[in-house]
Amino acid sequence: MSDGNPFSLGGLIRRFWRKAALTWVLVVLDAAALVSIPVAIGWAVDGLMNDSWEGVLKLGGICFALLLVGSSRRFYDTRAYGEIYCVVADEVVEAERRKGRSLSTVSARVSLFKEFVDFLEESVPALLNEFIGLFGTLAIIALIDLRVFFVCLGAAVFTVVIYGLSGGRIFRLNRGVNDETEKQVAILESGDRREVARHFQLLTRWRIRMSDLDTLNYSLIWLALSGALIYTVVAVATSGAATMGQVVSAVMYVFGFIEAVLSFPFYYAQLIRLREIAGRLESGEMEGWRDGGTERRREGERLGRC
Repeated sequence: MSDGNPFSLGGLIRRFWRKAALTWVLVVLDAAALVSIPVAIGWAVDGLMNDSWEGVLKLGGICFALLLVGSSRRFYDTRAYGEIYCVVADEVVEAERRKGRSLSTVSARVSLFKEFVDFLEESVPALLNEFIGLFGTLAIIALIDLRVFFVCLGAAVFTVVIYGLSGGRIFRLNRGVNDETEKQVAILESGDRREVARHFQLLTRWRIRMSDLDTLNYSLIWLALSGALIYTVVAVATSGAATMGQVVSAVMYVFGFIEAVLSFPFYYAQLIRLREIAGRLESGEMEGWRDGGTERRREGERLGRC
């Protein structure tokens, strides 16, 4: 996949960055307001204990700001990304037709391209939100207990290593799914029941492989993250310097950290899938199932090697 591929994630961002920038600014404001909510709750509680409503008013102001920012972003996103999809999907169809692709391939690639727009609209804002929340949480954990901070950091590094090692296999499994998806319209039009049945069997087997890999990775990182959580409870509770509230607070922050870390592999897998799709749109792999009979007969064997 070259850097100049107009149908890659980077190509779309470079072309439509002005439309996307407003969304990202709103996401940052939204995340900053969310991070400040616990602090504002503290102000409200302290104020009420001293017969002051100032903290409650500040909390209400932040909640109202969240309403305005969140609703504005969602109102804008649907229109902006809908326009991007309309423009570029038409370009994808024309580009594939000029290459002489079959209807099955063109249809599949338009559907695959929609994943880029969905990622920009839904996953990028969520990813920005998670990043801001993760670093904010880690900073607070460091202030509470440096030992817990380093244990959490170690669990995060372990997660990065696990998914880094799995990247190549995730790419190959996505390629298998996409290869088979591109043949679907032609196979259904053929009316050959054996080919139709084999098509859906192969799709199912590819997806099972993807699910099995995801389950294995999840299990490994969950062991590391649950170990960090248990260590936090023991370390903070037995330190002798923490109140019950501080213990509960530390555990809540670590649990928030775990939730954030568990979400990142999902986005990483999405990025790998988009990279495979971008290369497919640029290079024009897979002309259709009728042109690759020998390759198709070997696909079952390929599943075992991924």
